[in-house]
Amino acid sequence: MDRWEEEDGAAGAGTVVARVVYASRAEARGGIYAQMESIRASALRHNEPAGVATALLYQAGWFVQWKEGPADAVLRIMDRVATDPRHRDLRTVHRSRGPRLLCGPWSMAIVQSGETPFDMERRVLALKREVDAGEVFTPPAIWRRLSTPLRHPGSLLQQEADAFQRVLVCSAQGSDAFALVEWLARRHGADVVRRRFAGGHGQDVGTDYIDLLQDGRLLRVIAMARHGLHLPLTRAFLPDYSHVVLLLAEDADANAQLMVRVLSALRPLEDPPALLGIARTAQRHAEPAALAQRFGLDYASAEADVTHPAGCWQELQPLLAGERVQ
Repeated sequence: MDRWEEEDGAAGAGTVVARVVYASRAEARGGIYAQMESIRASALRHNEPAGVATALLYQAGWFVQWKEGPADAVLRIMDRVATDPRHRDLRTVHRSRGPRLLCGPWSMAIVQSGETPFDMERRVLALKREVDAGEVFTPPAIWRRLSTPLRHPGSLLQQEADAFQRVLVCSAQGSDAFALVEWLARRHGADVVRRRFAGGHGQDVGTDYIDLLQDGRLLRVIAMARHGLHLPLTRAFLPDYSHVVLLLAEDADANAQLMVRVLSALRPLEDPPALLGIARTAQRHAEPAALAQRFGLDYASAEADVTHPAGCWQELQPLLAGERVQ
């Protein structure tokens, strides 16, 4: 058993660790994804045995890295990172000690946006000024601030819990969650932010989101491929969601597989999001509701055709607001 598994791995969630987040200009040589895969290979070789977890973001010509682990190991790795030719102008925007939030050694994300490197630099410098002035941010809040495009309505409200509601949507089959986000974007004339996530091993995960102003609050609706629920980066943000929406299929096995992924992700949380199931018929809710009850999770249900976003949203919106349509 290596140090990661013994002291600081998934079993050690909640362990107090050193946490650092920094931003730097990327010096891309060739495709950016190939470069990130090279960084991943190096990190898994050097960081994982030392118990250090890393989340890497690329956006608009910049890298953002979030590292957690034993203080001495994080310090050694940061010394090595500072001399890496794949980036420059490193700026540390967060240092703290606290519970481990990344439950695995590696996650990475690419955010596709129309921003320029100058736009990203403005966001980094503005955040650094706030941090230097004594403003306190958590690592997830830092990540959200740096990854949310400036033109989005929620770009400066990430730290205000009362101003923001975040909802994760997953489909048991197909891409209905992504179709819902696309429909909302067209209806509200808003931009969709498209992202690719990946872990230490395995395939990429697509995830899109949209920010909407609803009754004086910002609502972020995030569509994610169901297998993305196992990623450390995804799990680090689950406590921030008010709800996880399950778009259920006619196939009971597919629904059961989705529930297994959801339960595995939510069980470690002290205050998990509520579950909202949407299905064509009431009988499709029986097994998911029973599983949720078995594990002490709140489960609300509604009937709608999940392949039709307008009808699905008509049922979903009042549930997200804590109201039921009679």
